Amino acid sequence: MPSARRATPARLLAGDETSMAPWRTLITAVHPHPSVKINHGATFMVTDRYGAIRVGSEGEFGLYSSDTRYLSRHELRINGRRPDSVASVRLSYRHARWHMIADNIAGPGGDMREARVAVTIDRLINLHQMHEDVSLHTYARGPVTVLLEIALESDFADLFEVRYRSWQRRADLNTWWRGPNCLESRYQNGDFVRRCVIRILKEEAGVTYANGALRIPVDLEPGKEWSMCLQYDLLTSDDQAPDLARRCAFDPEEPDPMRQARSWQLSVSQVEPSDLRLQFAYRRAVEDLAALRLHEQETMSERWMPAAGLPWFMALFGRDSLIASLQAMVVQPTAAIGTLENLARWQSEGDDPERDAEPGKIPHELRVGEWAHFGIVPHRPYYGTADATPLYLLLLAEHYRWVGDAQALASFRHAAERCLEWIDRYGDRDGDGFQEYATRSPKGYRNQGWRDAHDGVLDELGAFPELPIGTSEMQAYVYGAKMRIAPLFEAWGDSARAVRLRSQAAELRRRFIEKFWLDEPGELAFCIGGKKRAVPTVVSDSGHCMWMGILDEERGRAAGRRLMQPDIFTGWGLRVLSDRHPAYDPHSYQRGSVWPHDSVIAAAGLRRYGMIEEAWSILDGLLAAVMCFEDIQMPELFAGLPKREFAVPVPYRTANVPQAWAAGSVMQMVRILLGLEPDVPAGKVYLDPALPVWCSRLEVRNLQLGRHGVKLVVERRPDGEHSVDAEADGLEIVRGVPDWLRVAAD
Repeated sequence: MPSARRATPARLLAGDETSMAPWRTLITAVHPHPSVKINHGATFMVTDRYGAIRVGSEGEFGLYSSDTRYLSRHELRINGRRPDSVASVRLSYRHARWHMIADNIAGPGGDMREARVAVTIDRLINLHQMHEDVSLHTYARGPVTVLLEIALESDFADLFEVRYRSWQRRADLNTWWRGPNCLESRYQNGDFVRRCVIRILKEEAGVTYANGALRIPVDLEPGKEWSMCLQYDLLTSDDQAPDLARRCAFDPEEPDPMRQARSWQLSVSQVEPSDLRLQFAYRRAVEDLAALRLHEQETMSERWMPAAGLPWFMALFGRDSLIASLQAMVVQPTAAIGTLENLARWQSEGDDPERDAEPGKIPHELRVGEWAHFGIVPHRPYYGTADATPLYLLLLAEHYRWVGDAQALASFRHAAERCLEWIDRYGDRDGDGFQEYATRSPKGYRNQGWRDAHDGVLDELGAFPELPIGTSEMQAYVYGAKMRIAPLFEAWGDSARAVRLRSQAAELRRRFIEKFWLDEPGELAFCIGGKKRAVPTVVSDSGHCMWMGILDEERGRAAGRRLMQPDIFTGWGLRVLSDRHPAYDPHSYQRGSVWPHDSVIAAAGLRRYGMIEEAWSILDGLLAAVMCFEDIQMPELFAGLPKREFAVPVPYRTANVPQAWAAGSVMQMVRILLGLEPDVPAGKVYLDPALPVWCSRLEVRNLQLGRHGVKLVVERRPDGEHSVDAEADGLEIVRGVPDWLRVAAD
């Protein structure tokens, strides 16, 4: 905090910028999306705040699985009217509850003065399934009969249809009332089948289906609760049968979803900072990471990888899953092994221009919906990413440092060798020593770095650079990948390759500085275009280059100072594009917005070059921002408007929340503040703490480094020095920076 003065409500209401008390969010909270999201893996539901999916409602509302919207309408009515929602709560990422009131329900003899019905809805998402409990309780003076209706529709829209609002006609779509108490909707297009089977799990007398709604007459008595459980099975073939066991997910005999959520919380690193903003944001980020887990073969095994984000990106992603796994090492290193295994399984075996695939390339995105099935989109999988392949090597190298067992990683050697071959042969498209991309697919992405929007890469005038394009951070990732994977090849017994990798990295660094560093403005070029001209657009990507350490100290610090100029640094975080650029738009996707992961990566780069206070400024700004967002969830991105002009960060309207590398940005903050760098192969843990005055104490428990458990308590003393109390279970704690993080001389 800039000041230690006590915060008071009067000062908070007056907009005192020196107070960062966590309750300030009650005054400044912004709620851009009045929706409720619950999920289990890639099965998820998005409703309005009333728990409804209404016909004609715009946005992502629906019940989804297998990249298909199985329910496009779900509205509950009592006697023909929607009850008022008075409360809703997300009990875990899988479980939500709504409480509603229906007033003026006719009592005995038509007495309506005190006739009221309370409705509670519980929903729990499982893989390819949803359970729903509906409970009614009357506050009438005597017995009341009501008609409960649940209006249901299934449009079976592909996820891309919903996202882009580009609808296709569906002819073979039918709904049957199979009775007793069973409704089925089915869609078929050739060999593509989707079925939604809805069953009432206990016999209910008089249930019918008419006019698109289940109709259930209910006799209510004061003081007695009536309840009904429905099961929604989301099937992908005619061979699949719904789960016919008549049990409710909320029965006492069934696993407690809250207990499962608590089990996850206990399995990860426990972080207790003195700064309450970081404490709240970290706990929320851990919950978000849990929600985004994709388990191997859709089981709750220990092997999992993070999906990119909810609702649009609940699928295998190359770049996003890799960066999020790097960030999540401090929380639970098992994310890395699942990501490495799944991406190796989909590593390209051949050359396919339609999917931008080349031998050894790591995929961008895998989809299983109708559009991917019939090739309307090339995501089966699609390989249009130029940075996932070096990022794969970076994650593999990082996992080795955290686990320390080279033999356990021997099964990844072939994948690593093929990644290196792709980088040298296909990543460098013209043999000039730099990485470039250019789509070959007519349906592919023009831009294939992390800024992959169609207008995410622009020259200084706002025009599209000529393909192929090589962005600065792509070169830095390759430099970092070759430097960091070399020790693992040494451990595998291939010292000659390790020497060659380090030599290649050094040469790339030399040529990168020569080509990308612009002496006249004293800053880093954004990219090189098809004519090999260095494009001087001012962007945030230099932070990624600093993170990888590809610049010498003098140029790195100059790049860091440029990032902190007000045309890039908003006070909340870094704009991805300078506000002086002619194409700047703070409300756009990648032409001036703030991406938290991008800003925290830059903070890590600033820290690496000794610019600690600048790194603190970015972290402090983002923590102030996250306290203003609903549920203290870090969003995928938000508007790049300056903090000095707006009391709150302005949301980006369609940001994914939760989102993997946004949640991961909070986790990476912990590592930046601690200067934490494990080297388990050498039996060491490096610590170089740099805590700001606003977070003067940081405790980490249950940190897993291979087979070792570590506990750390770091405190900043009044003189600015740090005390460290560590329990490292056989590992040596080394104060300082490891050699591989030291900035190389020019």
